[in-house]
Amino acid sequence: MHRGLLAAVLAGAMLLATPAAGAEEATPPVAASIVDPDVRALIAAAEAIEMEADPPAARAAWQAVWDAVSALEGVPETDMAELANQLGSADFYAGGRESALVWFEQAADVFSQAGPDYLVPLEQSLGNAASILGTLGRLDEAEATQREVLEVRRQLYPEEHVQIARSYFELGSVLNARGQLDEAIELVERSLVIREAVLEEGHPFIAMTRVSLAAILTRAYRYEEAADLSREGAEALEAALPAGHPFIAFAQSNYAGALNAWGRYEAAEPLLRRLLEVRRETLGEANPQVADTLNNLAVSLFAQGRAAEARPLFLAARDIYRAASGAGSVEAARMQMNAADAAFALGDYDAARAEWEDTLAVFDEAGAVGLDRVRALSELAALQAVTGEHDSARQNMAEAGFLAASYLPGDHERQLMLAIDEAWIDSLAGEHRSEVPGHVITAARRLAGELDLVNVDGARDAARTRQRAFRRALDIAYEAGDSDAAFHTLQYVHATGLALASEATALRARAEGVDAAALIRARQEGWRNLRRAEDGYIRLRSAEGTPDRDALDAAREAYETARRQLADLAAPGGTHRASFASLRDVRAALGQDEAVIAFAFTENGGVVMRVDHGGLVMDRLAISEAEALSAITRLRASLEAGAAGAVDAPFPAEDSHALYAGLFTPAILDGLEPGTALFVLADGPYRSLPFPVLLTAPQGAPLQGSAALRAAPWLIADHAVTTLPALSSLTEREGGEEAREPYLIGFGAPAFSGAPESETITLASLTRSGGGDASRALAALAPLPGAEAELIELAAVFGPARSDIRLGADATETAVKTADLARASVLVFATHGLLTGELEAVFEPALAFTPPETPTALDDGLLTASEIAGLTLHADWVILSACNTFAADGTARAPDRLAQAFLYAGARSLLVSHWTVRDDAAARLSAGTARKAAGGRARPHAFRETVLEFMADESVPGGAHPGVWAPFALIGG
Repeated sequence: MHRGLLAAVLAGAMLLATPAAGAEEATPPVAASIVDPDVRALIAAAEAIEMEADPPAARAAWQAVWDAVSALEGVPETDMAELANQLGSADFYAGGRESALVWFEQAADVFSQAGPDYLVPLEQSLGNAASILGTLGRLDEAEATQREVLEVRRQLYPEEHVQIARSYFELGSVLNARGQLDEAIELVERSLVIREAVLEEGHPFIAMTRVSLAAILTRAYRYEEAADLSREGAEALEAALPAGHPFIAFAQSNYAGALNAWGRYEAAEPLLRRLLEVRRETLGEANPQVADTLNNLAVSLFAQGRAAEARPLFLAARDIYRAASGAGSVEAARMQMNAADAAFALGDYDAARAEWEDTLAVFDEAGAVGLDRVRALSELAALQAVTGEHDSARQNMAEAGFLAASYLPGDHERQLMLAIDEAWIDSLAGEHRSEVPGHVITAARRLAGELDLVNVDGARDAARTRQRAFRRALDIAYEAGDSDAAFHTLQYVHATGLALASEATALRARAEGVDAAALIRARQEGWRNLRRAEDGYIRLRSAEGTPDRDALDAAREAYETARRQLADLAAPGGTHRASFASLRDVRAALGQDEAVIAFAFTENGGVVMRVDHGGLVMDRLAISEAEALSAITRLRASLEAGAAGAVDAPFPAEDSHALYAGLFTPAILDGLEPGTALFVLADGPYRSLPFPVLLTAPQGAPLQGSAALRAAPWLIADHAVTTLPALSSLTEREGGEEAREPYLIGFGAPAFSGAPESETITLASLTRSGGGDASRALAALAPLPGAEAELIELAAVFGPARSDIRLGADATETAVKTADLARASVLVFATHGLLTGELEAVFEPALAFTPPETPTALDDGLLTASEIAGLTLHADWVILSACNTFAADGTARAPDRLAQAFLYAGARSLLVSHWTVRDDAAARLSAGTARKAAGGRARPHAFRETVLEFMADESVPGGAHPGVWAPFALIGG
């Protein structure tokens, strides 16, 4: 996926260094020694024209001055040099960078020989020349010239001066462009320190320096720091500058870029939408910055699984670049590759083929090779393999492999993925084997083994980029009939954020005595060093001409050294790695009445498995991912309508049963007894679905009315269902549930000031949700009277000596952060769950608490996913009795991030919600499950029995509708 946003941000960082762009000190009059009144009048007229506003007029006016002065006799060379500076600036703004450079260099030559009285104009001409050299990509010359500028400024100003700060900034920008990130960061940080010391608080230059530093930190893979710094800069610029100022858009773009690079796509999305509106309004539809924003919004959507929304944005971005630069624009071709990716994901193979072939033609015409071509060739080959053009697929994949070997260091992840792709094409061509080729197993194992649990964010992003390879390896294993290889490869597919968070919790339990904080810091830094060494090698190999052999050898050695150093930073026993359970261990962990249903979609259909004491049964899925998404979209609409009170609306039974039959094929059902507890490892659209709402038999017509709904053959009537974050969580069950004193800690019913509903009880008034108005302030959220009753009832289950609940004004973020949460065996949050963007200030999913009078870093009333991940928990069970705590459908803005955060913090299992939760249902289901579990029932069975009792209770308004009883789901072993 091409991320144009980062490139746009880094180019924008040069704006502070363009000629005459906001000099920080006043300059003397131009050519002051010239006294001829006519010439002075020409100079005054030229100075009155704003170069940025009317470049042609400014260029003509200064040319007239130059011509007039050239006709005079005895004009000092230094005055001519001053006019050359002005002509250079006018040329620059008129688009003539090369001609402007000639003028500036000519002026600099004069001033450098004129002595110390001319250091100020020498500073200007050299600085402008250095800026243009940077924009032209002549980075060696730009660096040398910037260093000259710095020495001139050191003769003019003290160290703590804004012009010295400017030099550090400009030199840092050049070094950033050269990939010398450490020195670039150091210089821009020095610039920031000076500007913070000498400029007034809130000065835009301070904020812009922070934003530009953040752009370099993003390139250095320091994503969290970059996001924080760019957010601070954007907020400061919004406070200091008028709405619509380009600096504000630059900063917001940078912030969104850092979030995208960090993998926080759901947080970047609302920022990019807002930025797109601003840029369209201020710059017009055809501006390349609008194209960059469109592309990067689409990147965010595509990464969230929303290819249908992303594709038209990619195409719109492509069209803007084509209109500006022609059909042969390489930048447009990159955005078209993104669109082709989306078309392929949507199954629109004709469009994808045409767009990849057109992209390759553009690259051929432009002479562009490198990794862009590798990507286009390999993706076109994959499409050809799926559509049966196996010879063409092999040819294109072979070329992609050759190019990858030319540009990448040995055993790079991309080469491993291409090796799997080649074997996958052979498998689709009918070259069936009785076992998976050894090099495929090795490649998949290495790709999975590099998922580093110490750096969960990095691991999640790495797992995302390797998904296609894992799914193709699963296809290979299935076609070979190799159930053991398929079992392991399916786990690699499921190395998502949820699984990795669960694994990281187990890691901490296995690595007692390890200084976790030090290990995390060391491995994060090691990972960054490896990525940067890799970037340096690729940059050398991709440069025009033959790379310097010594430099290339040094870059390769730096890469290998970084790999070795990262490998050496291991926790005892390799506990920093993702662990993948063996089939034998999973079977041993299952009870006699338990089974696992695990599945994954692939480009060749998908694979489903049932694992129990009898062994492993494997089959192809009987539903495509597109069919599943379509059915689940309709099903969720019905479920959410039922939760909101539309209980008379027909329930789409056909979709519910189709989703059941798509997984539970005859081969999977054969031997599956009623009453068996199911542990489900779900994939794709199914991750947004609570499995109890599946119907095990066709109904012939939509279900309508309480009687029909109660009598329907729901999956939960036959099976207790638990969602697994990973198969390995089953093998952690026995070791993780050591005997401990039951103790409840709960927070709920915060003091919100929203207007109370009428005293008449309606379904709408029972809804526990933040509501649809995203602009409402936190304090105006609706009160949750049922949450108080829920926590009081839960506390009664545990007793006063074994419970601690905080209600109303005491249910604060501070209370959560200062409580001894590690003591809790059961931890409950009964409040609003907010998705990204649901309130103006919510840029990641959060739980809402009583808002403080004065928000602080400790307590702003929102416990975000990032803050949750930093808690220390040992809870056997966390109940998130709030809305949207596991929103993971194709359109969710926060896929399972709250659940990930609690698992990462140490929770062993969770009760979460897929959509809006009714207040009364939340109280009944959570308290009832806890009561049965306290009485000795296993949680899956306790939850099932509680749900069935709730469904059967005719006194509950609308309680038979699955939209009311089904939003909750159990996660964990």
